[in-house]
Order: sequence, then structure tokens, then C-alpha cells
Amino acid sequence: MEGKFYVWTKQEIDSVLGEDAPLFNAYYGVSEGGNWEGVNILNRKQRLSAFAEEQRLSGGLSEAGLRGLSEAEARLFTERAKRVRPGLDDKILLSWNALMATAYCKAYAALGDPAYRETAERNIRFLSDKFKMGEGLALYHTYKEGNAQYDAFLEDYALLIEALIELYSINYDTSLLQLAGQYTDYLIEHFLDPDSKLFYFTGAQQQDIILRRKDLYDSAMPSGNSTMVHNLHRLGILLGRDDFTNLSVEMLRSLKSSVERYPSSFARWARALLYRVYPMQEVAIIGQNAEVKARSLNATFLPNMVLMAALAADDQFPLLAGKGAGGDTNIYVCKEYACQRPVKTVEEALAQITTQTI
Repeated sequence: MEGKFYVWTKQEIDSVLGEDAPLFNAYYGVSEGGNWEGVNILNRKQRLSAFAEEQRLSGGLSEAGLRGLSEAEARLFTERAKRVRPGLDDKILLSWNALMATAYCKAYAALGDPAYRETAERNIRFLSDKFKMGEGLALYHTYKEGNAQYDAFLEDYALLIEALIELYSINYDTSLLQLAGQYTDYLIEHFLDPDSKLFYFTGAQQQDIILRRKDLYDSAMPSGNSTMVHNLHRLGILLGRDDFTNLSVEMLRSLKSSVERYPSSFARWARALLYRVYPMQEVAIIGQNAEVKARSLNATFLPNMVLMAALAADDQFPLLAGKGAGGDTNIYVCKEYACQRPVKTVEEALAQITTQTI
């Protein structure tokens, strides 16, 4: 039975805990009929203080009562350890870990906790090292106990590219953008259907499948194709790659009618369309305090912003090219690389962004 390791009958708890069972059962909501298919999933529905009041214990649960609950939990853990544990799926997936890295990047952008950025950086280093297939750009899908295996799928590459872009947006290491661009070129070469301008779920080198399908729907996981629409759009701006930008537009055109008719099945596609109607805010910050001001700007929720920060202008990247700090740190708010006058403060930049959006 699903969950058998974790659930209890009232009789089992009474047998293990004896006279301590009534208090434990009351606190965890244990009953004869159970709360899931005739058995009990232990569930604390209230705080100890509220439970104590309900039990009419003056001044809250006594120390003895607290100890009794804690000891009862320990005794049940000991008893549960005798059961056959469920199988453990402990393989590491490239796609899911890339999603996690993106989440940590966004958490750092919003909250500024260095531990979030360090976790994201450590995770990306692990993925880049352990999932690499030989000396090229090909990647594996899973990793376990020192071994990586199975060719990576579209979603693995797409979500890793997204994580690299997100990590750049908080630590401003341009090598991350270059690597994201290289993986994108690899996907175009090995996964793209040149006729539909959409990506296959599997690469051309994978010969053990009868039919190469395309993953388009956004469900519990965003589809690899919709993720790539966003990646191509952002990298097109950040790297100055018109071919990336044009491909993202072609992909959107091919799904436009489906997105309009069934938006709940194409949520990430719909957001990509929104960013075409309301174009990306392009922000470049140049100067000694660029990272400090970038961190402050990142804390504001601007989901359709691409942000670059550097100590000095860099002609490799259109947003950073030809822009000076003017003896200080300048913030440039741009649209299709056409920039408004540079400003010094984040507040002024936000005012320009608001005006530009309107």
C-alpha cells in the first residue's frame, strides 16, 4: 500500500505507547477510522499552546507533558525503523537541479542572502562538472554514486541555460553568458527541427528511439520549448545574437494560436508573448559600485528586465559597449539598445523604467 511505511492504525499506536497514547492521539488527530484510507497520517493541526488550552491544562502543557509527547514520538520512530523502508529514488537529475539553481538565484535577487547565491554557484559547478559527456558540450541526464548516464533531453539543456542566465544576473560573470550561448548553439545544431522551428525532446545523436517527439505543453514542469523561447529572447539581447532573437519570434508564431485558445496549457509561452507586447527592460550599470546598485535594482520585482553590470564598458556585449561611468557609477535604461540619459541612483532608474513601460 502506498505510504505504508509512514502511516499508523490507532491500535498500533496504543500498543506501542500504552498509557501515553491518549494524549499523543489527541495531539496528532489519531482516530479509529483514520484520516487516509482507514489509517492515520500523523498531523498536528494546532500549536502546542492551543492544544494545551483545549486540554484544559493550566499554563500550557506541563514539562512532564512535553516530555511525554517527545518521548512518545521517539518510541514510534524506533518502532517504525523495524518496517521495510520504501524504495529510495536518489538519482540526481540535471533538469530538476537546474530548476533549483534558478530558484536560488531568484531568492538571492529578492532577499540578498549570500547563502542563496553560494548554493546556486555550487550547484552550477556540480552540474557543469558531473554531467559533462567527454570534452564537448553534450551532457548526461542523470547522476548517481559517481556515475552519469543517459543522453540529456531538451529540458535538461534548456533549464541549465536558464540557470546560467539567472546566475549571471546576480554575480555578473560574463563567462556564464558565453557558456549559455554555446549550449544554445549546441541545441540548435542537434535538437532543432528546421521546418517547424521547434526543438525535439531528444537529440539527433540519440539513435535508440523510433520517433522524435516535441514537448510543447507547460504542465508541472515548463516545457523545454517554452523555456528556450525565453532563453533565446534574453540571450539575443545579452549577447547581441539576432539569430537567437529571430528564432524565438518564429517559435512564438508557430504556437500563437494554441496559446490564445488554451492559455492554461501554455503558461510559459503566454508569458513569452507578453514580453513581446511589453518588451524587455534593458538595463546596464557601469562603474565601481555597479554590483551594489545592481543588487538593489534586482530586489525590485521586474520580471521582464535583463540586467548587466560591469566595472567598465565591454564591447563584446551590446548593452555594455561604449558606455562610460562618467567618474561614477551610471545606470542606463534602454530599449532595443537605445538608451535614455544615464542616471546615478536606482530610484531614478526605476522612474525611467516606469515611464518607458507606460
